[in-house]
Amino acid sequence: MSSSLILLLIGVFKIASVQGYVTYTYDERNGKQYHISNEHEPFNLAKMNGRCKEIGGYLVEIEDYGEYMFVQRVINFVRGRGPFFTGLTDEQHEGRFLNYNDKTPAKYLRWRWFQPDNWYGEDCVEIGYRGSFNDIGCEKWGRYICEVPK
Repeated sequence: MSSSLILLLIGVFKIASVQGYVTYTYDERNGKQYHISNEHEPFNLAKMNGRCKEIGGYLVEIEDYGEYMFVQRVINFVRGRGPFFTGLTDEQHEGRFLNYNDKTPAKYLRWRWFQPDNWYGEDCVEIGYRGSFNDIGCEKWGRYICEVPK
């Protein structure tokens, strides 16, 4: 079965390649675009958020269950090596997760069991391919997700 047929059956997102990203567009619900970096590289909040700003967005900020489910489907479809970093961090105050871009509190969290645990000073947040959030060291290698509003 071709990937275009699979996408037609899913009917939720389109795929394109833009400036080193794989792009997934979700027009039906909120019109936002989600860009997953192609490269697996050391994560850096400021650098990666800056890259997202270059394409008109910011590191992904999950606002509700519907957005979470869409991003999760994208991650499952990509099935690439993670982790998939978000814009959440508690580097300023341990246990208080804020969106890096605008410093607002996280609106939606879906932690993996026994997380967050701050194991060896983990201050960033990943979304795993199985759907749960996990706090992870900001220096880890991974991919990141940009969110580009209308």
